Amino acid sequence: MVSLGVIEYHVTKENFIDKELANVFLYESTQCFSDFTLQKEEVSGMVKVELDDFEDLWAGTKEEVNIQGFEINQDDHRMMIDQYVGRDKFVPHEVSYYKSIIRLIRENLS
Repeated sequence: MVSLGVIEYHVTKENFIDKELANVFLYESTQCFSDFTLQKEEVSGMVKVELDDFEDLWAGTKEEVNIQGFEINQDDHRMMIDQYVGRDKFVPHEVSYYKSIIRLIRENLS
C-alpha cells in the first residue's frame, strides 16, 4: 500500500457545505470483489475501471466509461454491475480532485 497523500476537497449542496481532507492510498490487489466486506453506512458499492478510460472521462475526451463491480441493494444483497456511466455516477467531487488522484496514481505506477 502506498500513500498518495492528503487531498482537500469540498462539496456544496443546497444549504450544506462539506469540507474534508481525504487520505488517499494506492493498493494493488488480486482479490475478487467477493473478498470485500463493505461498511454500508459509508460505501454502497465498489467498481473498477481502466485507468486510461477514467483519465479520459475526467479530461473530457470521453463521455462514458465501462465500470464493473457491485453495489449493495436495500435488502443487503450484492447486485453485479457492468455498465457504461458518465461523471454523474461518481462521488460528486470537483474535477480537479479526480485529476489530482489520476496524476498521483500515474506518478506512483511509473
